Amino acid sequence: MSESAGDQVAEMLGTHLDFTEEHQDSTDDALEEPPVAQAREGLPRSFRMRHDAHYVDELMSQAADSPGRPELIVNGDRPPAAALPPVWLIADRLESIVAHASAGRASAAASFIEQSIRVELGRVTRLARAAAILQLRESPVHESVFAHEIADGITRAAAPVARIAGIEFDVSIDDRIFEIAVDPAAVIQGLAGTVDALVELLLSSPRRQPARSAGRIAISLQSVKTRPALILSLFCPTLSVSGGQIDRFFRNLEEDYRSAPAAGVLFAAAAQTVRAHGGRADIKQHAAGATITYVYPHTA
Repeated sequence: MSESAGDQVAEMLGTHLDFTEEHQDSTDDALEEPPVAQAREGLPRSFRMRHDAHYVDELMSQAADSPGRPELIVNGDRPPAAALPPVWLIADRLESIVAHASAGRASAAASFIEQSIRVELGRVTRLARAAAILQLRESPVHESVFAHEIADGITRAAAPVARIAGIEFDVSIDDRIFEIAVDPAAVIQGLAGTVDALVELLLSSPRRQPARSAGRIAISLQSVKTRPALILSLFCPTLSVSGGQIDRFFRNLEEDYRSAPAAGVLFAAAAQTVRAHGGRADIKQHAAGATITYVYPHTA
């Protein structure tokens, strides 16, 4: 993680820790999105998802040679709390605060400012967890989940962030009851963190012209049954990535993320999570925009 990214994590965490007492009685119902759509939406017309086993083989072919492939800590062997990186303990505490704040009944009187604070606290929590993931590499705890559970979790976490930023957001899924063994919390963290990172990039881009909408993020969940895998694609038609940055997109280099250091941390942690599952992270540039793809193979 670059020095500027670390400073950004510390600065953002210090800014939001004062909200632990004041905003625990209401949830984010005012910002909830409608149920996940069944239809496939948002991807460019030229984008075609293949469902054959050879396509998964192609996507996975370079996974073993990916730079920065983590040396994983075996389940149950996490160091004692005193030995954990400070950012890991901060992430744990922030997640506890968010969980308590979400446990109560909804407050219809919650103001937009209160809702914004809760959304921002969620973003800071995911950023802290991403920084912790990059410092302490754990092996994922697999459990069997349906694709719609992952889609619903992503929608709950990411839709309010996009809405407040003025960015259109939708999630589509081809098979709601496709079953896969992954670490669902880690997958949702990675996808929601990627949305956070895209929002950071879009709002910090000097090329973005003032408009009614700052952009669009469309997430598609595609199931592959021949060689079971879940392919999660995030298409953003206004994301501009240079040719050189494509090759190092997930490496969190300061030269690429100087204007949005949090984005570099979030992308790198999401890619590391995919590789910890034995999968692969990739990005493809289009004539307009780009598609980020995460391939999660099924683990028996």
